[in-house]
Amino acid sequence: MSSGSPTAYLVWSILSCLFFCFLIFHLWKYDRFQCLKWSESGRQPGAFKRFMSYTYIATLTLLIFFSVSYTFIKFKEGFIITPEGNIYPKPTDLYTTNHKKWILPLLFLFSAAWACELITHWEELTFWLFILHQGPKTRLWFDSWEFRVWLLGTVVAGLGMPLTTIISRRELDTCQAWIFLVGSSASTATTLFFLYVLARFPEFMRRVKADGGEPNIVLRLVMFYQLNFARVLFRFLFTIPLFILALDGVQGSHPINENPFWSDFLIMTGGIGCFVSSFITLLIFFPRSLTRELGYTTALIPSSIIDKPQIRASIDISYGADNQHISSPMHVPKGIVRTPSTHSSEPSQSEDTTPEYEFEDSANDSCDHPHSHDGHMRIRQTWEQTQDIEAPPADGQYMFDRHSRCLVRPHSDGIAIGLHPYVRTFRSPIDICDLEDDDHSLAR
Repeated sequence: MSSGSPTAYLVWSILSCLFFCFLIFHLWKYDRFQCLKWSESGRQPGAFKRFMSYTYIATLTLLIFFSVSYTFIKFKEGFIITPEGNIYPKPTDLYTTNHKKWILPLLFLFSAAWACELITHWEELTFWLFILHQGPKTRLWFDSWEFRVWLLGTVVAGLGMPLTTIISRRELDTCQAWIFLVGSSASTATTLFFLYVLARFPEFMRRVKADGGEPNIVLRLVMFYQLNFARVLFRFLFTIPLFILALDGVQGSHPINENPFWSDFLIMTGGIGCFVSSFITLLIFFPRSLTRELGYTTALIPSSIIDKPQIRASIDISYGADNQHISSPMHVPKGIVRTPSTHSSEPSQSEDTTPEYEFEDSANDSCDHPHSHDGHMRIRQTWEQTQDIEAPPADGQYMFDRHSRCLVRPHSDGIAIGLHPYVRTFRSPIDICDLEDDDHSLAR
């Protein structure tokens, strides 16, 4: 299978280099490359997250070496003209010896990159299945059957893709077709399993919110759901075109691979789907928190503080120009002074006395207020008091506290009792804390 023009693989090279630049930028903004250090004091989960991080980054690194080197060789070898006058990319068997010796090592790199890609997506799939299948008893990720399934899948992917290259290495023209066939079949199966996760995820998010999940956790889950929905589409865009090319390449006749348009179109489409889905995976595995980067925090506060009925009182006082007597309103601007309200849409602390001002032209209200002839200004002062009577919490509502700069949600005690510890401390599918020492979490 020597289909695909040099231009088609040039698209892979450009996308891989651009994505690598974004990877460096994103990891720097994420934690200044601290996630790449093997030992990070005071942080868990340690080795597991490092392994997944290195596996993901190895995928992109190997793809860069493969795509750039393969594109260079493709441009150097060029095309051939058949006796019928058709122009095709030169078959691998006709390459010069200096270039041909590099084809098999490059195909090994490509198969290793695909194996790493399968490992990362298989881990995320099994992790979400682990979270969705939580029962009344708290389970540990590293003791679960989902983790064992991921280990088995890791061994199969890590050995299966390179073995495919070794078995088919004698025919370099079809070796790439077999890599495409095995890799795209496994990736398509993994993506199909993800459809089950996407179908269950909205119910899972509603349960997390109902059980008192912190706002930043709920928002992160919502973002992950939307990103995974888009990534599934691009993963199909990655695997299906390469699967079509592979099926055509391993059979007797090759009508698709011999068509210059369809071979280039499917290879470029697969490249776009590959790197866009990898871009989304980067955002999921290493999520940046703009709330934290901008200096904000999120918190839950008890309903007894923010969900209390209020009593409003007001006093209308009209001061004269000499501040010596009280009079009626007249045709001058009217100032309304209010202390901040503790309404649930914008809660505030009781000690805040910063006034808010509104000015109205009382000339437009002459029909409502009697005319005054002494040139006095009327001021209305309004304040609110909170009784010590608790009201039912406003379920499903989040509020921003502009004093503590927190996004808050009322809850009975501010603790998500019904949530799994992995959900309460959730950051990303590979950032899994070791809960063996958290006896208070396991006791739930």
